[in-house]
Amino acid sequence: MSDAESKSGREGSLEAPTRHALGWQDPQFYDAGALQKELERVFDICHGCRRCFNLCNSFPTLFSLIDDSKTGELDGVDKKAFGQVVDQCYLCDMCYMTKCPYVPPHPWNVDFPHLMLRAKAVKHQSGGTRWRDKVLSSTDLVGRLAGIPVVAEAVNAANRSAVGRKLLDAALGVHPEAPVPPYRSNTLRKQVAKRTKPTVAAQAAGVTRGKVALFATCYGNRNEPEIGLDLVRVFEHNGIEVALVEQENCCGMPKLELGDLQAVAE
Repeated sequence: MSDAESKSGREGSLEAPTRHALGWQDPQFYDAGALQKELERVFDICHGCRRCFNLCNSFPTLFSLIDDSKTGELDGVDKKAFGQVVDQCYLCDMCYMTKCPYVPPHPWNVDFPHLMLRAKAVKHQSGGTRWRDKVLSSTDLVGRLAGIPVVAEAVNAANRSAVGRKLLDAALGVHPEAPVPPYRSNTLRKQVAKRTKPTVAAQAAGVTRGKVALFATCYGNRNEPEIGLDLVRVFEHNGIEVALVEQENCCGMPKLELGDLQAVAE
């Protein structure tokens, strides 16, 4: 047991994690100096533990920075390099929920995903978000524009061509070999609205009064409507009434990963 663990009174929490509110509306949340101190505190704890070495690339990135430094400790790492660790976190929460022994109610109060989200939010508020990331994370807007008839065909054709991919790389920094989704003008919402419901002689699912409300999602509506349409057919084949939720909006995850918390709240 380390000296710090001895002072804390216990080696690791055996209790269920307690997640504290993020407090993103508090001005102190965006204090760069306070953030820097908390990054140093948590990173030093992670350095002494390393249980999360096999999760997302945030942890190997952090440990490599430390191991390659002159001192072999956190104090030898250039603080500007902390952003490399933050960029690798995609907020899956696995470290918090399954690995870290120091999450609250442990007195060390380590919440790595919330800390990474805070760092992303501070970067975003200070103008550090690139224009291309703002565009690509605006899925509803991009989907509406790219899903206009004729425009959709042109966008899809460009995305399938080598020249088009080079232009996309130059304009938005999307790698020429990165998979990009197609855009559909004939959305899931349109297809469900105009299709004729099948006549079912008996309820294959048995006696049920169940009804299903299907949330199309922005991706399922404009990019791969076949997924939702197949699901509708399965329900209707079994005599279960299904209807799309009146309106879908982006879940906000792309904006969350940028630290644009106000957009997520809206």
